[in-house]
Amino acid sequence: MTCTGRSWRALVGLAIAASLAGGLAPLAYVLLVGLGLGLLHGASDLYLIEHGQRRRFVLSYLGVAIVCALVWQVAGALALTAFLLLSVWHFAHEDEVFQRRHEQIALGLFILGGPAVLHSDAVARLLNLAMAAGASSALGGWLAVTLACAGLIAFGVLLMSAWQQRDLRLALTLLLVVVTPPLIGFALGFYLLHAEPQTRVRERMVGALSMGDYLHRTWPVLVGAGVFALVGGAVFWQQEQTGIRALFVVLAAFALPHMVVLPRFLSGRAVPQVPGPV
Repeated sequence: MTCTGRSWRALVGLAIAASLAGGLAPLAYVLLVGLGLGLLHGASDLYLIEHGQRRRFVLSYLGVAIVCALVWQVAGALALTAFLLLSVWHFAHEDEVFQRRHEQIALGLFILGGPAVLHSDAVARLLNLAMAAGASSALGGWLAVTLACAGLIAFGVLLMSAWQQRDLRLALTLLLVVVTPPLIGFALGFYLLHAEPQTRVRERMVGALSMGDYLHRTWPVLVGAGVFALVGGAVFWQQEQTGIRALFVVLAAFALPHMVVLPRFLSGRAVPQVPGPV
């Protein structure tokens, strides 16, 4: 794991505090860690693209994000299922924590399935809220059970890897993903096991000397993403006022182009080293 001891302790301490507080605290935690900090690694997507391709890239990126939100509006069950499958593939494909392929596949399954291992009923409720009101509640339950089974197997695989590496911090992270409430478990696993290691990789890819330098290079994208999240979240909040559907849609609208559009533009090309925002 790349997260420093101090940062890891702070995130874990907040996760435990939010778990004990209950109420809206888990939602606040996933917004801060899962959406807020998690967004950092995708903020540099634009700066990995050749200058001549950036306009087409931005249009493709925004187009996919908007289509994702529209599909979620008219076919929430389909959008949710596709989002979950693509996320598993993405987490397994872009893994900086584990080296062996079976561990990477287990990681992809665990980030989504780990929070359901002990909380499948709560996860089913979250998934049902994320879909449109007319979607079958049975689908949410089926998806939650499937995630729980996959997450349990993946949990065992990754715990064995943590034991082989003698990595206590990794083992405790895996355990916390499973035992904390689902929103907190997902945010913790997503950030510590995927987004934070990927952010470190992105720092090197864009030639940033520090996190402050990385933020200086990517701040225009972060501001734009914040505006998009507020507008998109407000639209879906009006339809389902727990905030869960809005959260899922905004996450998917950010994640889908990151997972689908970026690889198409980078395929077979060297990643440019850029001096800063453009």
